[in-house]
Amino acid sequence: MKKSVEIIGQPVISITEGKELGNVKDLLINHSNGTIAALVIQDDKWYLGAKLVPFNTIAGVGESAVTINNSSDIVTIAGNTEFEKLFEAGIKIIGTKVLTKGGKIQGKINEILIDNTGKIDSCEMEKPDGEVTQLPAQTIVTFGKEVVIVSDSEEAVSNIAAAPTVVEPVSVQPEQKAEPAPSVPAVEENILVPQEEVEKTKETTQEKEQPADDSAKKFDDKHRKFLLGKKASRRIETDNGMLIVEQGGDITEEVLQKAKLAGKFVELSMNIQ
Repeated sequence: MKKSVEIIGQPVISITEGKELGNVKDLLINHSNGTIAALVIQDDKWYLGAKLVPFNTIAGVGESAVTINNSSDIVTIAGNTEFEKLFEAGIKIIGTKVLTKGGKIQGKINEILIDNTGKIDSCEMEKPDGEVTQLPAQTIVTFGKEVVIVSDSEEAVSNIAAAPTVVEPVSVQPEQKAEPAPSVPAVEENILVPQEEVEKTKETTQEKEQPADDSAKKFDDKHRKFLLGKKASRRIETDNGMLIVEQGGDITEEVLQKAKLAGKFVELSMNIQ
């Protein structure tokens, strides 16, 4: 899951060409189905018209860059009727007011969260009292230019989603044998949970987190395999002057590891031959 702020401003890099093609300037939102239709790119020829990366052509959205397979994946707005209509609609979501169908103000959208397919999963909403809560996408009826309309039951849904999970201590009556506590992680010092149950809970959590981890790993593996065996087009150093790879040097696993630890992975990716 990515916030818009984690995507806007990122460099767009071609995997097969190993070069930077511009930066993400904005997100083009499809208000009819609540998805990100494309990324708006700004390059050194921005004056020729808007350039877009359709979301379904993106290879990966990482911490340091957005990658695409080839520069041919970038399209222009000219002649693309669908994207042109979305531009004209001008839906931004962030900064819009949230109103129920019954006419009650709920707050204002501060941020949107996007899944790996480009679908808007939820929004961060600031209530009138300053509290920030999650607004599930399924409660949104309309993405408008100035107002987001939600179902009248949204307030109850968001309050449930925001409420912390509390596990009450097991109450034991005098001269009664306590029933075994439910198999949940210990949240109070006086509740003892069998070690095997704790391990089982950890395994369940790891399984839930696995899809996101797998997605990131596939992206890293794909990028690493592309770089391995290439040669550096110039000398790459750490910020304190330590050598990562000489000009013309082979890109090896050791070089990739050094570049990643020094925060020079993107720079290395852009300087290969």
